[in-house]
Amino acid sequence: MTRLLMLVEGQSEEIFVNRTLKPYLAERGVFIEGPIVLWTKRLPSGGGYRGGVSSWKKIQDNLRPLTKDGNAWVTTLLDFYGLPEDVPGFQAARGPGNPRDNVLALQERLAVEINHPRLIPFLALHEFEAWVFCAPDVVATHFDLPTVAQKVQQAIAHAGEPELINHGETTHPKARLKAMVKSYKETSDGPTLMDKIGIPAIRVACPHFAGWLQRLEALGRDAQ
Repeated sequence: MTRLLMLVEGQSEEIFVNRTLKPYLAERGVFIEGPIVLWTKRLPSGGGYRGGVSSWKKIQDNLRPLTKDGNAWVTTLLDFYGLPEDVPGFQAARGPGNPRDNVLALQERLAVEINHPRLIPFLALHEFEAWVFCAPDVVATHFDLPTVAQKVQQAIAHAGEPELINHGETTHPKARLKAMVKSYKETSDGPTLMDKIGIPAIRVACPHFAGWLQRLEALGRDAQ
């Protein structure tokens, strides 16, 4: 059995992991504990605020305790879009070049910075919600809005593939979904749509996600 600790950015990611990714990986011998939603502020009285990434220090503060578990692997599910400016390597990743190669290099930089042999950093390219764009017809049916399928297809055609829908303030994946469907709720519609689409379809349409998934599946195979 392989134990996996997963740090996620917010509630949407937490729901997706619990509902869709956790059972998928469990069938392959990888058991996610948590996931753990990133703390952005802790209160002296206990509790605090979770969700979102405000600084590189916050990421470090949330990851360090997970890396102290002696026999668990650790991974992240954070967005490349909206990462804090002080994250090491982020400015270079935002520069020219292939976005996927840039994010892979950034993930490698984060692995070096944290320096833990069982850490697999992952940043969704460009944003977790990009995976919703994998199935235009599923999105249209979910909202009972046939015209949305064409809008989703147009966004994919323009970008080239879902993960390349860009980093713009009004054109990142979540912003596009909210513009297409005024009633879109990220913590309910997003994870529900991804569950309807399914891991295999997301994997086919999103090579960066597929690479992460392959590494996580290998943890189960290697433990056999």
